[in-house]
Amino acid sequence: MRTHNRSTTMQDDQAAMVKMGIGAGGAVFYGLTLNEWVALATLVYLAMQIGLLVPKYWRLVRDWWMGRGA
Repeated sequence: MRTHNRSTTMQDDQAAMVKMGIGAGGAVFYGLTLNEWVALATLVYLAMQIGLLVPKYWRLVRDWWMGRGA
């Protein structure tokens, strides 16, 4: 059984990063990975949709409740 010390582990990590290349390394902006950016963009899009649609449907329900039209 071979034991790894910290230096060997760091060298292995560095070798893995070199193998991944610029594409994987370039996917990190401001400390966030690509999948975290996609999740953030999805949450922003969801918040914008809620902000746009809730008032519209609130008006529709209010108008229907007061009998102002369809």
